[in-house]
Amino acid sequence: MCLLTLESQQQDIGNLRARDTMNRDNNDNYKYSDNFYAENRTNGSDILTREPFDSNIHFNQNPNYEIEKGGSPGGTVNFEEAITLSGYGKFNYLLLLAILPAAWACIFDSSSMPYALPSAECDLNLSLFDKGLLNSMPFAGMIVTSFIWGFLTDTYGRKDILAWGYLMTFIVSFSSSFAHTSWLLILFKFLGGIVISGPFAALMSYLAEVHGEKERTRIYMWLGVFFSLGNISMPCLAWLILPQNINVSIFDSSFHLTSWRVFLIVCSIPELTAFIALSWFPESPRFLLSKGRDDEALDVLRHIYHLNTGNDPKTFPVTSIKDEDFVKNNGKTLRECLNNGWEQMKPLFKAPHIYKLLLIGSIQFCGTIGSSTIRLWMPQLFAMIETYESTHSKDTSKPSLCDMLQQTSGHNNTYQNNNSYNQTIIVDSTCTPVILNSTVYLNSMVIALTGVIGYTLAGSLINCAGTKKLMVFCFLTAGSCCGTLYWAEDSSGILGISSVFVALSSVGGAAVNNVIVDNFPTLLRAMAISTTMMLGRVGAVTGNVLFPVLFNLSCLGPFIMIGIACIVCSILVLFVPSKTSELKKSIKLNGK
Repeated sequence: MCLLTLESQQQDIGNLRARDTMNRDNNDNYKYSDNFYAENRTNGSDILTREPFDSNIHFNQNPNYEIEKGGSPGGTVNFEEAITLSGYGKFNYLLLLAILPAAWACIFDSSSMPYALPSAECDLNLSLFDKGLLNSMPFAGMIVTSFIWGFLTDTYGRKDILAWGYLMTFIVSFSSSFAHTSWLLILFKFLGGIVISGPFAALMSYLAEVHGEKERTRIYMWLGVFFSLGNISMPCLAWLILPQNINVSIFDSSFHLTSWRVFLIVCSIPELTAFIALSWFPESPRFLLSKGRDDEALDVLRHIYHLNTGNDPKTFPVTSIKDEDFVKNNGKTLRECLNNGWEQMKPLFKAPHIYKLLLIGSIQFCGTIGSSTIRLWMPQLFAMIETYESTHSKDTSKPSLCDMLQQTSGHNNTYQNNNSYNQTIIVDSTCTPVILNSTVYLNSMVIALTGVIGYTLAGSLINCAGTKKLMVFCFLTAGSCCGTLYWAEDSSGILGISSVFVALSSVGGAAVNNVIVDNFPTLLRAMAISTTMMLGRVGAVTGNVLFPVLFNLSCLGPFIMIGIACIVCSILVLFVPSKTSELKKSIKLNGK
């Protein structure tokens, strides 16, 4: 959603992993800051932020120093040492299995509708604008309630929000498959975006709080892999279900269960599975400590220790955990959370940081308009193209992309075809379902795979080419791809251009996190990432709503919008301050 895609949840994981390492640089104001996560989603984002630590609390720089000596610290230790002593084993492997359906639930909730829209078009009499709303509603739901979910997670615990949140998401997703009108389906997708952001935020907190420092990066890597598999498995499920001729009459034949409804039901199964699986796990010991429930926290740590090592829980070498007043003093009411959040955010909105925030936020906003809009609309566009190619014989005429889309969109009763024949084609006002065959879903799988590859290669490419140069190249080339789409004459050409666009926009979007790390001090980086991600989600909503509006005015309209957004990104990147290396800084200082 989940707030992870958000352009997408894949990018959320990249943000978390980037932020997990950034506090190690020039961090004199933090004491062992990577050991603890304090969830303050003060700007409406579901991304975690860190609080400054009490300088009176002592942290060993190496929490494993006793273990490396073969001994046991015993007695009173800090939380990082305690969770490290609990080991890594069966508990963590079982949790890894449980977060697989949890990750897929986030992907399926936000990305299932684009595949169901071509089949649902006639059943619900959907217009292009309705389709745009359905694509954007999950993101809108994530935006409006992310902070509230963060407050509830910090108040009532991670486990309750995880388990009951996924159950609520399942109920909403399952109910959406029985929507009989477009507005009801739009409402369900909005509610789905609201409820999925809660368990997603709690999942991020829970994973950080039941793993030691060394395992956190590993678990986030696996979570990113699961999100990638979810993105690829979505078109696979659609391919298996949607082309089938399913029509089951229920409720005395007053309701027909068709293939797209079955698809939405199947997509809700991971949410139910996540609810069942995560219900068996204990509350986060870190949360229990923050609420002063130290004995319960120790019981949880002993349970984890027993599962991981096979030893008797009574042999767990920790008898008490150092008090953490900096957590217990956090605001317990919504007003106090708002006040604390505003105090933390205030420096971000003052010079010189406000100018950088506006610049980088604009890049994220425009970049997400492009990448998210194309990604969510391509299944519908491919279905329309396949419908055109199946109903028109191949002759000497080579229609453009707009020719194919406008003749199958049904948004006009008549359409003037400006090809060599210069004839007017009358479109039947009766709704005719678009053709759904294997090509539509294979194309969607290819685009999903290229997006995953783009995110995977982003880190290596940034190190090789440099952040700014790579971003300018990616956004400029992606914008050019939108311009060339007009001259694409078949689905293969459109697939190739779209795949290049998605891959490049994915790399450019991932590089935004590096720009933030380079341009904001440690204490403001997490908040800056959260703010720019929120602007990215606003961009996703904006792009998906404007796409059908501009398409009704002119077929080229939405593609011009996306192309201009990408080109604007490449121009804005040029104004981003370059990072000054430590070597150059030392040379300048010595020169003085």
